Amino acid sequence: MNNEEKILEMLEKLTEEVGRHSELLAKQGELLEELDDRSLRSAVMLENEVLPKLQLLYEGHVHLQETLAPKERVEVLEDEVITLKSAVKMMAKRLDALEKAQ
Repeated sequence: MNNEEKILEMLEKLTEEVGRHSELLAKQGELLEELDDRSLRSAVMLENEVLPKLQLLYEGHVHLQETLAPKERVEVLEDEVITLKSAVKMMAKRLDALEKAQ
């Protein structure tokens, strides 16, 4: 095999390799287009469905925060209820004692 034949053989191999690379690049281009389409659909869904639902959730959370009693106030009320329960128990015992004494 002379040099010219070797060069032609190498040229054929390179041409085949370039053809394979072209095919791979074309496939990658198609995959990128599909990925772009999916990304766009995801962005539209996020904007049209998810974000409004998150906004509603946030508004509900704000409403709950506005209507709930502060923790400090609840603690004060709990202390008052405990005091009142103790007073009622003590009065009930006194009343029982008075009724028994009669």
